[in-house]
Amino acid sequence: MKKIMVMAGCIIMLLMGIGVKVQINNKNSNLEKQRTAAIGVKEVQPEVEEIHFIEDGSIDGGGAWSVDAKLKINNKIYNEILTKNGLGAGDNLPEGNTGTRIPVEVLYSNGQEETLK
Repeated sequence: MKKIMVMAGCIIMLLMGIGVKVQINNKNSNLEKQRTAAIGVKEVQPEVEEIHFIEDGSIDGGGAWSVDAKLKINNKIYNEILTKNGLGAGDNLPEGNTGTRIPVEVLYSNGQEETLK
């Protein structure tokens, strides 16, 4: 009986360790997707000053990842839904697709900050 309890405890600890590792990998993968989305926005949208990710992002029913973000363009805030490739949907943005040539401040959902040059 004692042997079974020890084995059960070991199995539970192993499963918990695997769960934590999967959660950490998902967080890292999510931040990579946020960074890729920010780079995509910078490459197409002119005059972006700042990108602030509001949440971690998630996969919708169709299997596509997206995330809510606030973009600061010419001192005005726009609410957007970004995909891993960049712009998805949201407020009407200023026209143009020349990209942003100035550094863009990015605030990720976990609080990390980066300047994309």
